[in-house]
Amino acid sequence: MDEELYAIINLEGYASEMRQAAANTVSSEHEDNLDEYISINQMINLVKEHCAGFDAENRPLLNEDTNEEIYESTVTWIYNVGLAKLAAKDLVQCAWDDSVNEMVFWSNQDTTDTKNKTKKRKSNGQSIKRRNKKKDQGS
Repeated sequence: MDEELYAIINLEGYASEMRQAAANTVSSEHEDNLDEYISINQMINLVKEHCAGFDAENRPLLNEDTNEEIYESTVTWIYNVGLAKLAAKDLVQCAWDDSVNEMVFWSNQDTTDTKNKTKKRKSNGQSIKRRNKKKDQGS
């Protein structure tokens, strides 16, 4: 049975709604400006990249699979930008791990003396791994 295709008539509206849904997955209580994570133009490019093709009016065609790919790519994009923002603020550290072939992140340890009115934060020993854009190929 052929899967149904849907033409996106309002591409900007679709991109905005998809971005909001993905952001809510990462954090349901976010108040950040989503343009600082992924712009509408970047969303439109993701839609065009993942769509199943275009109709006669050059509108992107989506099915359930392509819709899910767009959603997952958007969640990953927002998540990764969030990690980069934390690293830029020196709240987490990051490095490339050759053994797993990806960037890894871990909580920053502040070793400043508590007498200087700062808290000493201890790492819980867990690292935060960057979400991959592509799913494991062996699945």
